[in-house]
Amino acid sequence: MRLLLCVFFCLSVPVIPYAEMDKHNGYINSLIFTPDGKNIISGSWDTTIRLWELSHHLETTVLDGHTLSVNDIVLSPTGETLASASWDRTIRLWNYKDGTELVQLRGHEDAVYGIDFSPDGKSLVSASWDYTLKIWDIETRRVAQTLRGHRANVMAVQYSPSGSTILSASYDGTIRKWDAVNGNMLSILKGHTNSVNDVSHIPNSSNAISASTDHTVRIWSLDGGKELAKLTSHKSFVTSVVVSSDGKYALSGDGKGNAILWDLSLLDAIYTLKAHEGAIWAVAFSPDKQNLVTGGADNIIRQWDFKTGKQILR
Repeated sequence: MRLLLCVFFCLSVPVIPYAEMDKHNGYINSLIFTPDGKNIISGSWDTTIRLWELSHHLETTVLDGHTLSVNDIVLSPTGETLASASWDRTIRLWNYKDGTELVQLRGHEDAVYGIDFSPDGKSLVSASWDYTLKIWDIETRRVAQTLRGHRANVMAVQYSPSGSTILSASYDGTIRKWDAVNGNMLSILKGHTNSVNDVSHIPNSSNAISASTDHTVRIWSLDGGKELAKLTSHKSFVTSVVVSSDGKYALSGDGKGNAILWDLSLLDAIYTLKAHEGAIWAVAFSPDKQNLVTGGADNIIRQWDFKTGKQILR
C-alpha cells in the first residue's frame, strides 16, 4: 500500500523543467550585464530588448519600440540609461528599468550596428552600415562629429577606457583608431583577411582584441599599431568577442555555435563551449567574472559557470 501511495504521489508531482531564457523570437544580437550582475539585458532580431532576472532566468521587462532588428545595446557609465542601435537607422535611449523610451537619435543613412558611451557619459559613438561613425552629444542629442574613412559597413565601435580614443571594426577588413576629441584618424590596423566583426580594448593594457570572418581572433598593440598574436582555434567565422573586466580573459563566439574562453596571458584557449545550434552572435562576462552568457541564432540565451564551463540551469 505504501509503495502504491508513493508511486501515485511521485507521479502526481509536476516536473518543473529548467528555465532557459528563450522568450525572444529572433537571433540574440547583443548581451550585457547590469552593474550589480543580477540581471542581463538582451537585444534581438525580433526588434525587442528584454531584461532578465538571472537568478531564475525570468524575463521581467520588454522594451518595444524599434521597427527592425536591435543590433547592439550598451549601458551608460551610471548604469541608468540604456542605448540601443538598430537596422531601423535609429539609436534609442531608454530608462530600461521601467521600459520607457526617452529619445530617438536619427542621422545615419543605413543600419546602426554598434554603439558605445564615453566613460564620462557625455557622448555616444555609433557605427553604421553607411560606412561612418558618429559622435553624439548626449545633452543636445545632436551629432557633434561624423568620422569618415572606412570603405565598407562599420560593425563595432568602442571608446578607450580613458575616453581619448575610439576603435572601430569594419567589413573592409580593418580596425581604425580615432581621436575622440577632433575626430582625426590616428592609425589603421591591418592583418585580417576578411571582415572584422567585433573589437574590444583589453583593460589594464595598451592592447585590443578583434574577431573576424577569417576564423581568427587577433591581439593588437594600439601604441605601435602592430599585430601581436593570431588565435586560430575557431573553425568558423568569429562573430563577437568580449574581455573580462580585469583584462585577463576573453570570450569569443563563432558561426558553428561554439564559444571559446581565452587566457590572454598565455594566448591559449582554456575551453570551448558547445553552446548553441547555429551561430553565436553575442557573448558577455558578469562583472565579477563568475558567469558567462551567450546568445545565438537559436533565439536562446544560456548562462555558464566561468570556472567549470558548465551550463547553469535554473
